[in-house]
Amino acid sequence: MKKQLLSSLFVTLALFVASCKKEDALQPSQLQKLDANSKTGVTASLITGKYANGFFIANEGWFGHGTGDLHFYSYSGDSLVQNVYQLENPTGALGGPSNTLQFATFFNDKLYIVVKAGGPLVVTDGGTMVETGRIATLPGNDGHAFLGVDATHGLLSASDGVYPITLPSLAVGTKISGVAGYTGDMLKAGGYIFVLSQTDGIVALNSSTYAVVKKFGAANLAFAAGKDGAVYATNADSLIRIVPSTLARTAIKLPFTVPSPWGAWRHAGITASTQDSAVYIVRNNGFAGGTQLYRYVIGNAASLTTPFITLPTGQYFYGAGAAYNKEKNELVVTTLNGSFTGSINRVLIYDASTATLKKTLTYNGWFFPAMPVFHE
Repeated sequence: MKKQLLSSLFVTLALFVASCKKEDALQPSQLQKLDANSKTGVTASLITGKYANGFFIANEGWFGHGTGDLHFYSYSGDSLVQNVYQLENPTGALGGPSNTLQFATFFNDKLYIVVKAGGPLVVTDGGTMVETGRIATLPGNDGHAFLGVDATHGLLSASDGVYPITLPSLAVGTKISGVAGYTGDMLKAGGYIFVLSQTDGIVALNSSTYAVVKKFGAANLAFAAGKDGAVYATNADSLIRIVPSTLARTAIKLPFTVPSPWGAWRHAGITASTQDSAVYIVRNNGFAGGTQLYRYVIGNAASLTTPFITLPTGQYFYGAGAAYNKEKNELVVTTLNGSFTGSINRVLIYDASTATLKKTLTYNGWFFPAMPVFHE
């Protein structure tokens, strides 16, 4: 009873503070365990539990000092809970000090967390964050991204190609032929799976057989699923559009250069709206350090003339930098107070249609935000 009363008092305090100022510097007293009964809404997912009503920020962790983890932002509590994997799995670990948590995604009400540079793939329940399985050693000792294909199949990209994963047993199969070298993000669209490889560029695989169907050339940022049904990516100087039904490729010139992702791979800073016909592209200086985000209104090349969002002074994109939250029609942006490093981490929440900054969340420490993660 005492714990429930304290939880209610903290929620009330958080709401009061939020109404008084736009930027919420989240103090340790707010970083509390959420009471599942405090939720006032649910996501479109069937997930239930204390982590159902909000989104996550996956953090790399401070290399050489400690592993990464995930923070959870609660819509109802308007609060941020730090390191929720460790909170719910006190004897578990998401790798070690020399591993980097770089990617996480939801699939079929499970959260798949990929820790690169020698770390594991860890699966948790989407609502409780309790671990349900893991692959301790990944192919090439360097896993990158996970894609759920169907109830019994998934794919893992790694430093030397793409591997099939049997679900839910998490058995790793033989590497898929035809995709070589360092591979990163993947997207399923139509009857194809699109894979980005440093060696082979954008590759379309048959989603059932994993046979290579077509290669589209080199790319730097990939992928975003447009409202028009097309798949979007960028190479060094253009926005690429691929139509899954025909595999036709077109390109639109960008007003800036997109740096290569391969020196220090991160989840791509490209995302798309499900409400507006818009694709958003983070403009970075190398793997981070940018301050501008562009919006391409599909079919309107002139929309790329000027930035859609320019970050507040002293803030710089880090990690993926931006992701679209379809539940709220918002862009969730992750920044640091330095071009490539910093101990002041911010989550900026923008209206995805108007670019209005709605909220700023601040958490201090050497966390290095990797990417926002939303329920399906």
